[in-house]
Amino acid sequence: MNSHNSETVIDKASPSRSLLDDIKIMESIDCGNMRTMIYSFPKLVSDACSISQELFVPEYYRRVEEIVVCGMGGSAIGGDLFKDLSNRMIPLNVSVVRDYDLPKHVDENSLVTIVSYSGNTEETLECFKQAYERKARIIGIASNGLLEEACSKLKIPFLKVPSGYQPRAALPFLFIPLLKIAEEIGYPMFNRGDLEKLSNLLEEYNKTVSPDAPLEKNPAKQLAVRLYGKLPIIYSLGHLKSVALRYKDQINENAKMRAMYDQVPELNHNEVEAWEMADFKELLYVTLIDTRFKNRYVAESIRGLVSKIEAEGIGISVLTPPGETMLEEMFSAILFGDW
Repeated sequence: MNSHNSETVIDKASPSRSLLDDIKIMESIDCGNMRTMIYSFPKLVSDACSISQELFVPEYYRRVEEIVVCGMGGSAIGGDLFKDLSNRMIPLNVSVVRDYDLPKHVDENSLVTIVSYSGNTEETLECFKQAYERKARIIGIASNGLLEEACSKLKIPFLKVPSGYQPRAALPFLFIPLLKIAEEIGYPMFNRGDLEKLSNLLEEYNKTVSPDAPLEKNPAKQLAVRLYGKLPIIYSLGHLKSVALRYKDQINENAKMRAMYDQVPELNHNEVEAWEMADFKELLYVTLIDTRFKNRYVAESIRGLVSKIEAEGIGISVLTPPGETMLEEMFSAILFGDW
């Protein structure tokens, strides 16, 4: 991942330094076995491609006016990512509901995708109930639980995904089926070859950003050192907007730390004003997830944003994830952030 840093020197005395290159220490504190799950991320992409082929979408589901993805936490982030991509690739409105209640406009012309990794998420099951009452077209995605039972009983299309993962680690199983659904209703975004290429890219990228790569050659570890003792602030833009949310959520759940996120160009109209509070500057570190897929206005905005942050004396790293497509950029950025 290409990066720009306002701090180029890594303190060799940092208490994080020895930890980041000691696999045994990392294993001893990784109670949830997240390291193994992140290692397997590229393979999960390939597995999710195969599993998605099992999903049957009825012909009459093609005649819909919108897709609504319902989920919470790690089960919802796939919907957020799907929305960010679909808004730039297909002429169909996509929205995400992280709540107990569906929007009033959801009706028989809506395709409501209910995503709950456990199959028992309270808020998501309530959305399922409301969607059924409104005669919406429904698809369920879960590893088991009440959602699977309800779909079976009501003869609603359902995709069973593998169990045994943390929902946040099961992201490919909760995202790639959404691409399959879009394809089945007449809005193809990526083909099987694109997804296999993505899996191969991530497999290769793992060699650069996983714990096996030493600090001196590992941009993910280098960013971790810069974040040591700081409040992480993550900014992103375009189709990567929800990747910043993914970073925040991973820091919250895996590191048990606070983190903040925002989006360009919106933050130029409000959050930038908060940087002038001198009391907080030494506690902050900004990570900006950039993209090659942006117009010149946003590019100019990014340059001004970085200059302003640096002028305020706040540390910043600008990350440009590898990839030839928006999907490849998105998942490369996710893999980097997960590590």
